[in-house]
Amino acid sequence: MVVRTLGQPLPVSPVIRFPSHRVGPVAIACWAWVAIAACAGAQAAAGELAAAGELAAQAAILRTRDPALGIRGILRLAVEAAAGREPRLVDEAVRVARSMQETDPGDGNVGNYRWRLGDDAVTDPNAVQFATQLSTLLRLAHDEALSPASRDLLDAMHRDAVVALDRHPVKPGYTNIFLMKTWNHLALGRLGDAQARRRGEALWHEWLGHVRHHAITEYSSPTYYGVDLDCLGLIARHAETEAIRRQAEAMLNFLWAGIAANYFAPAERLSGAHSRDYDYLFGRGYLDEHLHEAGWLTDWIPADSAGWLPGAPHEHLRGFSDDCRWNPPAELRVNLADRRPRFVVQRFNAEPWARATNYVGRSMAIGVAGACRGPEDKSLAIHLPGGRHTPNVTLVFDGRDDPYGRRKEPVGHGGQSKAHHLRTFLVSSQRGPRIAAAWMFDPAVAAFKTDPDDLSCLRAHLLLPADAEVWTGDAPLADGAVLPGNAAFFVRVQDAAVGFRSLLAATDGSAPRDWRLRTDAAKLGGQRLTATLHDQPPQGRSLVALDIEARERCDDAEFAAFRRAFTARRTTATIADNRLRLEGTLPLEADLATRRRIA
Repeated sequence: MVVRTLGQPLPVSPVIRFPSHRVGPVAIACWAWVAIAACAGAQAAAGELAAAGELAAQAAILRTRDPALGIRGILRLAVEAAAGREPRLVDEAVRVARSMQETDPGDGNVGNYRWRLGDDAVTDPNAVQFATQLSTLLRLAHDEALSPASRDLLDAMHRDAVVALDRHPVKPGYTNIFLMKTWNHLALGRLGDAQARRRGEALWHEWLGHVRHHAITEYSSPTYYGVDLDCLGLIARHAETEAIRRQAEAMLNFLWAGIAANYFAPAERLSGAHSRDYDYLFGRGYLDEHLHEAGWLTDWIPADSAGWLPGAPHEHLRGFSDDCRWNPPAELRVNLADRRPRFVVQRFNAEPWARATNYVGRSMAIGVAGACRGPEDKSLAIHLPGGRHTPNVTLVFDGRDDPYGRRKEPVGHGGQSKAHHLRTFLVSSQRGPRIAAAWMFDPAVAAFKTDPDDLSCLRAHLLLPADAEVWTGDAPLADGAVLPGNAAFFVRVQDAAVGFRSLLAATDGSAPRDWRLRTDAAKLGGQRLTATLHDQPPQGRSLVALDIEARERCDDAEFAAFRRAFTARRTTATIADNRLRLEGTLPLEADLATRRRIA
C-alpha cells in the first residue's frame, strides 16, 4: 500500500496555556482524579447492570427454542454467560449447541452444525468455523466458569468438529473464513490436539505467504474486516507459539494501516473502492464494532446482529469482544486517517491491474478499483460532504429492478439472505480526483457467473445521497428528468461537486439508452440516476463508460466554471474489433473479448 500526502504540512503539537489559580496544580489534579474515578465507577456499575439485563433477555430468547435461533448466537450467548459467571446458562446454551451438531459417523457432514435450530440438516460448510471459533474460546479463556458437564460436552464437540474442519476446503483469498479456520486449528492445538496445532501453524504460514504475494483480496471490506480483526486478535492473544502471536500483531498493524489510510473522518467510515459490502447506500458493517472500540466513531449504534440471537439486546455484553479486541496505535489515526488530502494505492491481488486507488480530500473522497471481484464489491465509491448517515455514491448493475439492494434472498449453501447485484468486468484509471472507467456485463459469458434466466432487465444505477443536487447545463434536475445516454451531468453537495460524462449511448442495450433521475428513496436517504440498458432479460454485452472529476471548496461561481469546462472537454469512447478505447480523458484501452486491460 502506498499513501502520498498532498500538500499537507506535518502536524504540529499544540501549546496549551491555562489561567492561573490560587489552588495548586497538584490539588487540582487530585480532585480531578477523584471525580473521574467516581464517575468511572458509576459508569462501570451501570454497565454491569445493563449487561446483566441483556444476558437475562438473551436467556429468555434461548428458552423459546425458536427454530430461527442460530448456532452463532447460541454459542455467543454461552461465551457472554461464561464471562458473566452464569454457569447454568452456559450449560443450557452448550447443550442446545451440541444438539445442533451432526454426530452420525456415516453422515458426510459429521462434525458440522445446523445453521439454525429448526433446520433439518447441515446446509452451510462455514457453520463449523463460526461455531468452533466460539466453543474453543469457552475452553481457553473461560474454563474456570464452566461446569464439568459443559467441559465434557465441549470436548466432545471439538473431537467431532475437527473432522469437519479438516474436510472443509478454504482458499487463503477467502480471508475471513481462512483466518477463522486457522484460529480454530490453533485453538484446538492449544487444547491438546497436536495434529490440529500443526495444521493451524501450516495454515497460518500459508496465509502469510498469500498476503505477501496477493495482499488482502477481501480488501477494505466493511463487513469482513471486522471478522478478520476478530480472528487476528484471538490469534495474537491466545495462540500457543510466541512467534505466531507476534506475527498476528504485525498483521493487525497492517490491516489497521489500510483502514487508517482509507478512513474518511467526516463520514466516520472507510472510503474508496472496496470488496464485499452488503450496505449499498452507507457502506457500514461489522467493522464499525472495531472502529467504535478504537474511539473512531462518535455516535455509534450497535447494528450488527448476525452473530447474536435474533432480537436480543447486546450493547453491553463484551465477553467475546474483550477476548479478541486489539486497539490500533494512536499514531495511525494521527499520521494517516486525519491527514488530508492524500492519495492511496492499495493492492488486492497479484495481477497488475488489481489495484484500488483513492483520493481522500478535505470534504470529499473518490476512489475506483482496477478490477471487480464479485457482486458485493463497490468498484466506484465517492463520499460527499456530510456525516456518517450520508449515503455514498456508487455504481451498481442490477437485473431485478432492485437498485438499493433491499430485496434480500437466500443464496449459497447456507441460505443467507443477500441482494443479487451483478458482477462486472471493470477497467479504470485514476489521477487525483479524476477517474476514467468502463464497466461491462455479459450474461452469456460464464465468467460473469449469472444465469440469464434469473434476470428480468439490465440497468446501471448511480446511487446518490437524497440531499444531492443533480445538474446538467445551467439548471438542477427534477425527479423524473431524462438525459441522453451520452449526457454530462453533475452532482453537488455543499461545497463539493462531481462531474460525470457518459461516453457511450445506444438503443440496442449495448450502452445507456438514457439516464433518469429517481428520487424514490428519500426515507432511505438516497436517490439514483438510472441508465436503462435492457427492459427485458439481456442477451448480449452491455457497457457503461464514464469520465469523472471531483472538486471541493467549490462555491457557486467555481461550480459554474467547472460545469462549463467539464462539458466543453472533448472525450470519446470507441469500440472496434472488441477493443475499447477512451480518449480525451485519462488514457484507457481494453480487450473486451479477453477482458484484459491493454493500456
